[in-house]
Amino acid sequence: MKLGVVSPVVLFRKSLCAYLTAVGTYVNVLEFDSVSDLVDRSKESRLPVLILHTADPGAGLESLNHLHQLLPEMRILFLTEGSDEEFGAQALESGAAGCLSMTETPQVLVKAVGQVAKGERWFPPRVTNAVLDRLIAGRRTTPVMASNLTPREWEVLTLIAQGNADKEVASSLCISTETAKSHVKSIYKKLQVSTRRAAAVFYFKHVRGKIVPSSKSYKEKEIVAFDRV
Repeated sequence: MKLGVVSPVVLFRKSLCAYLTAVGTYVNVLEFDSVSDLVDRSKESRLPVLILHTADPGAGLESLNHLHQLLPEMRILFLTEGSDEEFGAQALESGAAGCLSMTETPQVLVKAVGQVAKGERWFPPRVTNAVLDRLIAGRRTTPVMASNLTPREWEVLTLIAQGNADKEVASSLCISTETAKSHVKSIYKKLQVSTRRAAAVFYFKHVRGKIVPSSKSYKEKEIVAFDRV
């Protein structure tokens, strides 16, 4: 089985690749110094499983979300310097198939990679419990969260769910990019999410095909664009 490792830390990356190769389970272990390097070589590599390590956990979540959208068939095990329940839940929402702390042993890493390769997930029990708690809480608070969005935020959320970046949102609504970013941050806070993917998931689960307010007319209009997908 082929396996990829992304890490900006050269010594760590090469040591991990050498260890995984020595284990003997993986026919080919490829290394990448960044997510952009992986994307550039994605056609060549075609990896079923990827170990992703980034120096900045926050940026790592964005990279994870980006990779999941570009290469949805690739299963990603996210390595972190040390994650709590909230961070693990965010990693799951961003598309991770697993999340593992850097404090774990090499043997645990090999086991986690094996589980992820089989199509299963690898998250600590506390993270799984946190996700379930968020799911239950979300079902209870969804009507409240949705009603808190302004008409303009509904329009921004719709564009986010269509895959538009901040600049594209700004262009579509004839506002500045900074204003678009401000709306996105407000939406994240009100919906209790931290990534564009999570905001889009909220839209598809709870808003698709429903009536939402328009900031242009301040009347109700139906969002039907996604029903054509």
